[in-house]
Amino acid sequence: RLPVPIPATRASSCVARPGPAHQTMFAIPPFAKEMDVEVLVLTVAAVCVGLVVLLDFFSKTLKPKTTLTDPSTKVALVLTERTELSHDTHLFRFALPTKEHVLGLPVGQHVQLSYTDQDGAEQGRPYTPTSSDHDVGHVDFVIKVYFPCEKFPEGGKVSQHMHSLRVGDTLDFSGPKGRYEYRGKGLFAIKKLKSQGGGFEVRKAKHVGMIAGGSGITPMQQISAEMLRDKNDKTKISLLFANQTEKDILLRETLDAAAVKNGDKFSVHYTVDKAPNEKWKFSEGFITPEMIKKHMPPPGKHTQILLCGPPPMIKFAVMPAFEKLGYTKEMFMQW
Repeated sequence: RLPVPIPATRASSCVARPGPAHQTMFAIPPFAKEMDVEVLVLTVAAVCVGLVVLLDFFSKTLKPKTTLTDPSTKVALVLTERTELSHDTHLFRFALPTKEHVLGLPVGQHVQLSYTDQDGAEQGRPYTPTSSDHDVGHVDFVIKVYFPCEKFPEGGKVSQHMHSLRVGDTLDFSGPKGRYEYRGKGLFAIKKLKSQGGGFEVRKAKHVGMIAGGSGITPMQQISAEMLRDKNDKTKISLLFANQTEKDILLRETLDAAAVKNGDKFSVHYTVDKAPNEKWKFSEGFITPEMIKKHMPPPGKHTQILLCGPPPMIKFAVMPAFEKLGYTKEMFMQW
């Protein structure tokens, strides 16, 4: 006889449904729920504390070490390289204490380079490096040597001393120094004197003009390089750079390359005492009101002009032009 087929049933009908007995067996006691919540809270808190400790550790570990920590303290650094750029200009590279160190110089400020002469007197002068805190392990300076001449019989003592340095020699550094600091995105902070109540005056600019003469280009290059490095900094920059001859123009390759790369944001115009030839496409002679009017941003609340150069240039050329054109003291800063 053939077997009688058994009717198919739904799988769900074979699963025991939880009744009161099951509910009693698997129910979580109230005190256990409270313990689980407490454990969870303690676990999350412990994880958060651990993350904070790790982040603090890594931030201190990854953050570069600073060389200049006290403006009144001198730090001796070793000259590791010197490169001749012209007959009277050299690039000097000094090693920082370790390869993980940066100089620790806010943008817009400078350092004091000094040495003790044969008579035991300290000789020092402020200089702005051409490198920045984006450069780790070394600091660079482009120095023009001022040799003795009829007008200046002693020349520049510090620049001549640096000219005499050889690789392996040391020079004393101290800083940061200076009242001005560029904080990014057109924002400048000016340290007030104690007689002014201390603190900072803050100025904001959309267009920054720069007027430099000779070695006064270095702070201008420092600030403009930082502006151009930050793609979110939309501040426009116009530079007017005065020199005696075309050969005296420091950092020209760097400036021209920056102008080509950032043509919509950075422009540079030169003037020399006498044009070198007929192909010279820039200006000739001392800085005039016409040059400033043509190449600098106009007077206004969104304008700041930075000045650095020989005192006669500032006193007899720039300041009279500013007065004529309507620039007020709130619109410029002099290094």
